[in-house]
Amino acid sequence: MVYTIFEDIMEPGITLCETKGFRIPDYLRIDSVINVTIDDHINPTSLESNTLYVYNDNKYLTDELGNIAFIDCKLVHTSPTEPIRAEHPEYKGVSLHGHDAGHFGLSLGQHPSFAMEQDSYMNRYGIWRIFERYWTSVLKDGCSVRLIGVFVEGEDTFSPYWCIHEEIDGDVSEYVFTNDGDQ
Repeated sequence: MVYTIFEDIMEPGITLCETKGFRIPDYLRIDSVINVTIDDHINPTSLESNTLYVYNDNKYLTDELGNIAFIDCKLVHTSPTEPIRAEHPEYKGVSLHGHDAGHFGLSLGQHPSFAMEQDSYMNRYGIWRIFERYWTSVLKDGCSVRLIGVFVEGEDTFSPYWCIHEEIDGDVSEYVFTNDGDQ
């Protein structure tokens, strides 16, 4: 089954294909699948290449360099996050270029080890923080939220562009975030 996302905001869009029972971008591959639990401490700066990490209903796929290139996550409101964050300090290792070690939404039910470098402003006050608060709000209202994220042209754990496909109760919106303080 072929499914195209981001076709309205980027040319020609990103094609997702069925691979080993998962829909992933057609330019990525899965060599192995690793199931993780909340008790697993994973170093986000040394992930296995071409590996699908699965945590609950969340999937994190790495590219050939071991950088997270794709996520497909069902969000779940999680609170409080401080004890979880305290138990998983390994995520801080992604701050390689003076950025924040940003989660994809620790308060949104994501595994605490998986993080990428985020521009500090974007993470703390900018577009990512605004969307995290919005997703938390709609989850509290009883909505279902699924995110598909594609991270492009990354170096180490940094990606300058984040393509986000959002499904809230079946309604789809797509965005491209620049990983900087300008948005």
